[in-house]
Amino acid sequence: MIITLIRILIIYTPLGLALRVSQPYRVEGKEGEVSLQCFFSGNLTPEEMQISVYKGLPTQDRICSAFVNFSEPYFTTNGTVKCRGNVSSGRVDMIITGLRGEDTDLYHCEIEILFPPPYLRRLGNGTVVYIQETPNCPTASTQSLSQSQRKNSEWEAVKNDVGPLPLLYAILIITSCSFILQMIICQWRASSSMAPVLSQKESYMKF
Repeated sequence: MIITLIRILIIYTPLGLALRVSQPYRVEGKEGEVSLQCFFSGNLTPEEMQISVYKGLPTQDRICSAFVNFSEPYFTTNGTVKCRGNVSSGRVDMIITGLRGEDTDLYHCEIEILFPPPYLRRLGNGTVVYIQETPNCPTASTQSLSQSQRKNSEWEAVKNDVGPLPLLYAILIITSCSFILQMIICQWRASSSMAPVLSQKESYMKF
């Protein structure tokens, strides 16, 4: 009789404590962030559990995992992709950040009941997570900023290419002016030195 009762307990207790995990069919995120809910049910009151999120099929990639004690139901994870959220009665609400458009895929929640025994583990039915790509369209401010930066760089390039040319032009102009001035002075001196000779010749012809 005792053995029969033990067998009944072994067979029917797990059925009474069966863990079921469900998820919404599809959610949409943007700017690398998405909200995901996982619902669990069963005749159980867990105190400690492990929550994990897997991406893709058939070879699933675990993107985050967190241990949760119901005395402190809030959790957060580290990594390129981060998960944060909290656990309440029968549900897990989390926000996943750090996603890109190429991360659009099927995501599964996994719930593990660690305490009290028995240990239970269940994978959800999966949610299609669609991540919108953020377009890299330039705004008016960024466009004007890039134009001013381009003009400044072009002006710097012109100044670097020109180098000492303005100084060379100034030297050439000064040299040319001084040469012309010297020519004018020489001509003036030559004309002034020949003036007395002409006056003597004119006076001789008068006689």
